[in-house]
Amino acid sequence: MSKAPEGHKRLSADIPERLYKDFAKKCIDEGVSKKEFIMSLLERELYKKNY
Repeated sequence: MSKAPEGHKRLSADIPERLYKDFAKKCIDEGVSKKEFIMSLLERELYKKNY
């Protein structure tokens, strides 16, 4: 397993397969990476930013 870049932490979670498939489809539909999608979602939810 590779190390996270300086100032970053790794995020890992076991989620239901159906939820993962919907997540992956949404990333493809929006043309973003899974990392970009999750970061945007977290920032929106935690900091109420509009991305």
